[in-house]
Amino acid sequence: MSYDIEKLIDIFTILSQNKQELDKLRISKLLYFIDKEHLRKYGRVVLGDRYYRMDYGPAPGLTLDLLNELFDPEFDFYVKDKKINKNILSSYLEVVGPYRLKLKKTSNFDALSISEIEVIDKVLKELGLLKTGDLIELSHKDATWKKTKENKEIDYCLFLDGLPDDEKELIKGLIKIDTENQRYVDKLENGCYT
Repeated sequence: MSYDIEKLIDIFTILSQNKQELDKLRISKLLYFIDKEHLRKYGRVVLGDRYYRMDYGPAPGLTLDLLNELFDPEFDFYVKDKKINKNILSSYLEVVGPYRLKLKKTSNFDALSISEIEVIDKVLKELGLLKTGDLIELSHKDATWKKTKENKEIDYCLFLDGLPDDEKELIKGLIKIDTENQRYVDKLENGCYT
């Protein structure tokens, strides 16, 4: 699962077009519910981000680092994935207040698949009118938050809580294959073939 910043910008475009506030906390919650729903339905997450248990619920780690850099130019972090251009966000988004963003221009990447757009539309239809506080409260009810220690990475398998066992096992297998494939790609990119 490789992180895809073009998908993130496409999602920001869709959120903005659907009159969603682009504040850091709301973005985090909506991305969580989008990735959770897509994993449960299609066996993979959309962004390839890793989620962490934070006070306000599950939060996408790399996305938050990218956003933090927009809000605070002095904030710096190390990006392992060379394909991520941290500056690309600033060409699409501008800071308009404390932890609030505005879309400068819409994306034209077309990086999202049909299933990803379907899930984004579903999540916005079901949760888009909720206040951010309600999204936080809803995320606190999930196994992902309840069963993970504070500030620790959330196991994607926890996203599957409540699914029938046969569906869980199938998706766990897909997660394992995807993880192994990514390790192989990482080794190839680093010149290691063993």
